[in-house]
Amino acid sequence: MSAEAAGKRKSARYRNIAARLQKDIRLGRYPVGDLLPTETELMARHSASRQTVREALRILMDQGLIVRRAGLGSVVIASEPPVLFTHSVKSLGEWLRYSSETYRDVVGHRDITADRKLAAMLKCEPGKHWFLIEAVRRSDQFAAPLGWTEIYVLRKFSGVVKRRDHGRTPVHEQIAKMYGQITEHAQMEIFARAMPAPLARTLQVKTGSPALTVVRRYYGVGDELFEVTVTTHPEGRYTYTMDMQRSLRPRG
Repeated sequence: MSAEAAGKRKSARYRNIAARLQKDIRLGRYPVGDLLPTETELMARHSASRQTVREALRILMDQGLIVRRAGLGSVVIASEPPVLFTHSVKSLGEWLRYSSETYRDVVGHRDITADRKLAAMLKCEPGKHWFLIEAVRRSDQFAAPLGWTEIYVLRKFSGVVKRRDHGRTPVHEQIAKMYGQITEHAQMEIFARAMPAPLARTLQVKTGSPALTVVRRYYGVGDELFEVTVTTHPEGRYTYTMDMQRSLRPRG
């Protein structure tokens, strides 16, 4: 086995152990205030080295789930990690997409025709036909969801939902690869609103609680609107930052 393959296997090993412990904590098998099994016990349970177990525990510490105290062990201090996710943007390419550290968990898709309310949101004409893909955006399979995403694409592009990489690749990039549709320009709109009732339960928050909605519109040749994504984030779960620098004029 090559050194690179061995390194990947080791990384997968301690991450798997961390994921199992995280699940056990979340399910209450190790309540807040309790101790996790000792390093020796975890080594025996998972047939792992001490270094591998320590790396797994380090992940739980970084997630804010445990603290390690000399002479005591690993103490559970939270049942779930904080869900705040910061997305820092430094280029146009990053502006057009969410962080690669998140993914979309598709829950449904269907044809839809824009009524006046939806047309106002998408900025299209009423009666326009779309293919809607609904998904939950996540950073981790065990953590609370980051947001609810609705992706509206022209019906002729509906095949993107069948791609194996659909949940982890921006849809406008998938459309470009499958259909040759290039994004000529895009718009992004961000606004605050009350959490709609239909989304509250899925996002594990109260109806009417503060929410941040991000709308991205993608236009192709001839200024044709071919995709709109609408993502709604509960308060405190997603931060969007942009770094900008003043351009200096060349001296003449």
